Amino acid sequence: MEETSDAPRARRRPYWLAEGVLIVLSVALGFALAQFGEARTDRRRAEQALASLRAEIEQNLQQLEPLVPFHEEWVTALARADESHRDGSGIDVLFATRPPLPPGSGSPFPVLGQSAWDAAVSGEALRLLDFALTTELSEIYRAQQVVADNINRLTTGPLSNVDTFDPERRTASVRLLWLTVADILAIERVLLTLYREHLPHIGTDTASQ
Repeated sequence: MEETSDAPRARRRPYWLAEGVLIVLSVALGFALAQFGEARTDRRRAEQALASLRAEIEQNLQQLEPLVPFHEEWVTALARADESHRDGSGIDVLFATRPPLPPGSGSPFPVLGQSAWDAAVSGEALRLLDFALTTELSEIYRAQQVVADNINRLTTGPLSNVDTFDPERRTASVRLLWLTVADILAIERVLLTLYREHLPHIGTDTASQ
């Protein structure tokens, strides 16, 4: 009797085994499809982030490029300004030596965008990008921040100091203005080099694998 009752169970074992294999395969397939879908989503996010970053950097480059020679001319003029007489203050010399603005420039100093960078950082899109590219982008935006800091130093420093408007302090004011504008120019040159060096690497095909 025991042999008779065990026979159907023995015949059903291959079916149980096959059913178990199918369950495991279906779970593995579902997991693989989910991973594939997540990878595709990450890829699209990386491409969108890179496209936005490239457009922002191209716009910043377009804005900065004509201002570098403009500031070079301005720094040279400030360095040669006559400091010996007291006719006019440092602020008068600053505006008297300022060259004409480049065509299309609405401001003598750049206002560089970083919205795409902020969005990439806050949205954690940077983790989806190649490490070397992320490093290059970080270098660019750090240099942009130094440019902004130096411009702010001009605004909150010499341009907010009453001595700059005092003809009696003309010599010291002109030298301080020259140094501050020269500092802005120095980091602008660095940033311009970074733009030109790294921009070719920023494309929609450089996401990390």
